[in-house]
Amino acid sequence: MLRFRKTKSDAVTGFLGSQTEFAGKLSFSGIVHLDGYFEGEIISRGTLVVGADSIVHAEIHSNILKVSGEVHGDITATEKIELFPPAKVYGHLKTPSLVIEEGVIFEGTCSMASFQAEMPALIDSKDEKKLEPESVEMISAQAWPPNFEPSDNISSEESGEESATEQKP
Repeated sequence: MLRFRKTKSDAVTGFLGSQTEFAGKLSFSGIVHLDGYFEGEIISRGTLVVGADSIVHAEIHSNILKVSGEVHGDITATEKIELFPPAKVYGHLKTPSLVIEEGVIFEGTCSMASFQAEMPALIDSKDEKKLEPESVEMISAQAWPPNFEPSDNISSEESGEESATEQKP
């Protein structure tokens, strides 16, 4: 029996799940798989995989981009872009190699001349100062379903806070 093993380079280094939403700037190296909603800018020194259920509104700079979901924005890939059904891509593509399979919707323009794309730095030099150990805070986040609405069942006594009427000067 033949068995195939993934090499270490095929391991996913990051994942944004199907019921998550993220807005901002995502910078990474390695392989990241997006299945949720993302809005902002993505800078990758590796491979970005946009899953079939994902919606991305972003300017994307990556070495390799594989899309099965919906992407709105300008995309620059230094190696190649691959579009798989049921992908929907709206924007300008710039890459030396492009693969579009049957069943993909692509509306926009494409530049495929050999070029040396200018890849933005993963971390801006001005942002490096912000990442000093003293200034980094650890946070925890939990993904909630898109229709989640927090309940206001927690009283001020349970949260350990006093209301303005209970405080005395």
